[in-house]
Amino acid sequence: MFPALADALAAARRTGRQHNLATVEAPADASAAYRVQADVARLLNTTVAGWKVGFGPDPSRTPIAGPIFSCDMRPNGGVYKLAPGERVKVEIELAFRLRIDLPTGVLHRDGLLDAALDWFVGIELVGTRYADPDAAPFEARLADNVNNSCYVIGSGTQSLGGLDIFALPCRLRINGETIAVHPSRHADLDPLSPALAWAAHQADACGGLKAGQFVTTGCLNTPLDIDGPAAIEAELGGVGRAALKIVA
Repeated sequence: MFPALADALAAARRTGRQHNLATVEAPADASAAYRVQADVARLLNTTVAGWKVGFGPDPSRTPIAGPIFSCDMRPNGGVYKLAPGERVKVEIELAFRLRIDLPTGVLHRDGLLDAALDWFVGIELVGTRYADPDAAPFEARLADNVNNSCYVIGSGTQSLGGLDIFALPCRLRINGETIAVHPSRHADLDPLSPALAWAAHQADACGGLKAGQFVTTGCLNTPLDIDGPAAIEAELGGVGRAALKIVA
């Protein structure tokens, strides 16, 4: 229904050139945005490695999700190359890998814990394919995978037993300098609440939550702007560490 936007987003990913949203029609609603996500995956010939989950801006706080494509993954300690003029935000996140497929339906906390194969530290780079992202409506940002640019799976643990996931020790280093040390802070207080909500909703067009995919639960630090080379090290106490090198 919105092939022009899917084509534009796929081209922006291939070339690193941001897209002028004014030249194509933006999705009218979340359902259309999810179809664009799936169309972009097809155009890029990529698969869904994982999901970023959260809540929409509407008063009812509808659960939302953006696929994290395999082509946007980097290994722990790997390299991400900035496109000319690109600026990203660095987020430290708690994530888990799925042991089983999760059918759509209400899932209690114990059920989610049982479905998790393991837990790990993730580094997400948040960016945009839009030339004027502040002017892009929410549905356009949702179509752009909720602004995911890159993701790193760090080291982790088999179980969260004994850990206070509401206040995990969080540390961020940039170029060897400690930038932040504080208890983790999630916008929804409970890092698992967006994942539980999305498990019940699963309105995407990419096939839903599948075994082997991961789910990242949201930012635990104050997002840090990066527009040049940087060596990033993130740590969640009791969980693990992740690292990424950004180059220009």
